[in-house]
Amino acid sequence: MGKKLRFFEFEVDFGRFQLCRRGKPVRIEALPLQLLMLLIESPGLLITREQIADRLWGKDVFVDVQAGINTAVRKIREALRDNSSQPRYLQTVVGRGYRFVAPVEEEREGAAASEHAAIFTAEELGRAVRAAAGIDSESSKPDS
Repeated sequence: MGKKLRFFEFEVDFGRFQLCRRGKPVRIEALPLQLLMLLIESPGLLITREQIADRLWGKDVFVDVQAGINTAVRKIREALRDNSSQPRYLQTVVGRGYRFVAPVEEEREGAAASEHAAIFTAEELGRAVRAAAGIDSESSKPDS
């Protein structure tokens, strides 16, 4: 199972390569999703346009990287319903790069399951095991 990062009603599942909003998949192309993943891995830190270009396209690519970054950022903002003039998620640092500004929390594996797990004493667990096995715990006790 891959890493999952949450911010507000959104979740990015790195293992599934998917963005969800309130548990439902959000349509977003691969490149903008890769950029979003890059940004949310370092919330609050400036990720320069050069770092983005190197990470998403590599050094020896012959495409208009600047236009590609601009398009990817626009598509991220559309998917997140974010506003560049009053960003909740993605802040532009003019001429430099971008910063993910929303608080991000990592969902630990098994965290959701353990939150709902019941806690039993050893005695209660023993009774449950005996009952499941069909052993009547009352009749197995010695007479007093």
